[in-house]
Amino acid sequence: MDDDLYQLDSLDSVYHPWLKEKLNILIQLVEGKKILEVGCGNGNLIKFFSKTNMDLSGSDFSEDYLKKAKIKNPGIEFFRGDLTDQDFWKPYENSFDTVICSEVIEHLEQDKIALDIIFSILKPNGVVIVTVPALSFLYSNFDSKVGHYRRYSKKSLTKIVEESGFKVENSRYWNFLGMFGWFFLFKILKKDIRSVSNSFFSNILGNWLKIESRILFPIGQTLILKARKN
Repeated sequence: MDDDLYQLDSLDSVYHPWLKEKLNILIQLVEGKKILEVGCGNGNLIKFFSKTNMDLSGSDFSEDYLKKAKIKNPGIEFFRGDLTDQDFWKPYENSFDTVICSEVIEHLEQDKIALDIIFSILKPNGVVIVTVPALSFLYSNFDSKVGHYRRYSKKSLTKIVEESGFKVENSRYWNFLGMFGWFFLFKILKKDIRSVSNSFFSNILGNWLKIESRILFPIGQTLILKARKN
């Protein structure tokens, strides 16, 4: 858990430019006012949404993450929720306009159950925004260490999302440059997050992603998908 917390904290500090550019894409996909982030971690992402007039809430399975999330976001409601426990989520059925699920389902052995739950808690015509690590050839020891069961292709992610009843409206690969860094650092050199946290590299990546936000590349380190509950 300590390594996981360090990884999330590094995104909030060293890799802040990367996180900000990711937010700029996600916030354009959000619809409605009542928004839930499932697997919110320590609140790095949802804190950016707090500057809007959205009705925000966050959930996570980890009490340690939630404690940090509450400290960072005192005005947002957080609760502990297990994305593999369908009974827990029954009171929340048809409750949310948008569910954000960022870097979550790759941590779950039964990712289909998580998507079924998300479908059930969305209002009719609600949307889910999913981000996941992409491309199986990038899977490394670091992926395994942080609890990733898999990385996704556009085809495999679309398939499982549609099997849960959604209609996929938009999907794209993102972070083309980061893909090469990931392959070199984690596949070739077998580094960990502590040894590669570098603010200089982060600033370069952040500036690149400002350009990439306007360009669709056929491949990238991350997949971003938006789908609708019909």
